[in-house]
Amino acid sequence: YYKTDPEFGNRKDFRKLIKEAHRRGIRIMMDLVLNHCSEAHPWFKHALKSHQSHHRNWFVWKKAHLISADEKSHWHQPEKGPADELYYGFFWKGMPDFNYDEPAVRKTMKEVALYWIGLGVDALRLDAAMHIYPPGGENENTKWWQEFRRAIDKTGKEIFTVGEITESCAYIAPYLKKGLHSAFNFELAGHIVDALLYERHDCLARWVQDIQDYYLSLDESASDSIFLSNHDQVRIASRLEGHPAKLKLAASILLTLPGEVFLYYGEELGMMGEKPDEHLREPFPWSWADHPLQSRWIVSRHNTPGKIKALDEQRHDSGSLYQHYRNLIQVRKSHPALIRGRMGTVECADSSLVLFTRDLPGQRVLVMHNLSGELIYLQHEEEHVFFEILYGDAAALSDVPGRFRLEGYSSLIMHVNL
Repeated sequence: YYKTDPEFGNRKDFRKLIKEAHRRGIRIMMDLVLNHCSEAHPWFKHALKSHQSHHRNWFVWKKAHLISADEKSHWHQPEKGPADELYYGFFWKGMPDFNYDEPAVRKTMKEVALYWIGLGVDALRLDAAMHIYPPGGENENTKWWQEFRRAIDKTGKEIFTVGEITESCAYIAPYLKKGLHSAFNFELAGHIVDALLYERHDCLARWVQDIQDYYLSLDESASDSIFLSNHDQVRIASRLEGHPAKLKLAASILLTLPGEVFLYYGEELGMMGEKPDEHLREPFPWSWADHPLQSRWIVSRHNTPGKIKALDEQRHDSGSLYQHYRNLIQVRKSHPALIRGRMGTVECADSSLVLFTRDLPGQRVLVMHNLSGELIYLQHEEEHVFFEILYGDAAALSDVPGRFRLEGYSSLIMHVNL
């Protein structure tokens, strides 16, 4: 918890990484695993020695006969030490859970976070944030994250925390009240994929608007963390069967919604991947020729020449998915309403059209996404409003004031002159 795996370098290398990233205006987020450690960790090895071990109470133990049939899969027989008790490991035997009723555990985990923050880390991704306590311990989970937040706030640094909580937004909400700054929105990722697969939606924008308003009503510093897929899920390109237009549309939807945007590496190239996990995490294809950065830790099954264009090819193609991401990210960065703006007017009359505004005082951006493959014409109700296209086909603006032409699977992002 205080060292770098030698395969990746040492503390000096880590400090250099932070320094060089900050010099370039890049902030560093670190994954922090506080729910469990490895069965090979010295703390757990020490806990196995005896009931009197200093670290015994750092983990959760129970007599075998007290464990019910429906929870047996989470309890594991130790390979060494006293055999009369089993230890709790929610995910599997190789990852024993910490006991957060033990004050020394709580103290140590806060110290671990502060150590890395002291080295210059700017943000923390908090793994398995909903599993600090076993299922049913949600109230205790939220209390812990509030305690954790207070410890971080005392540093006086602007540290961002995002929790991995694989439940609904209603479940997530209490965690954001003076606790975590944000949590990954797994529900939204599912809704976006479904909308693209079926080419229709059930008022997606209104749902996002309600979530944003709900979170901010609990804590004005709370925010959503939005994504399309992650390291544990079938990649978005595989879900959409590599459909080029839909992959661009997925990026357009994601990058126009409120929240902190997370991109899983390779999404910007259209990398594909399906279970097992190793093949969700195949090497990033820098080039199909020899390249000094190319990793070869596994032989790729899904991302090979002929199936996907490598970065060195896409970066020189103005119509590539990679350039689409670059352009949209620049549009988002250049217009504060797309970053901090509230969801404004939402139109849900046509299930194949996602239409909404993003509003800040004095700035409004109008966003349209056509989920279908058919051409759509739209008429703005106020004919004398001036529109400036920020992203989209210039032909989208017709000669008729306030009339728009939206091609199949396309998006239109416009600044509205208020």
